[in-house]
Amino acid sequence: MNGATAIRHWRAQRVSAVALILLALWLVESLLAHLGADRAQIQTWLGQPVPAALAAALVAVAFFHLALGVRVVLEDYVHTPARLAAALAANRVACWALALIALAAVATLAFGL
Repeated sequence: MNGATAIRHWRAQRVSAVALILLALWLVESLLAHLGADRAQIQTWLGQPVPAALAAALVAVAFFHLALGVRVVLEDYVHTPARLAAALAANRVACWALALIALAAVATLAFGL
């Protein structure tokens, strides 16, 4: 990774971490506010535009941050170029797949699918 890429990576980690803190605080407050709610009540709440968008943003930012963090670990501990390339590709595919599954779960709750 060259210098400019490393700086962008470092900045992206910090920005996504701050975003995750804010989104996690929103999630905790929301979960506490809906403690004891049934599925229909959660669907009604999550079916509103703002909670649905915030839940989707939480998922997207969390998996983006995860991919960045795992990339750092892989670059530090995988020394063979071919294995590193394969591991980085697997990391990207896994994070995208898991993010899509999580977003599908949010959509299922939000839109009652």
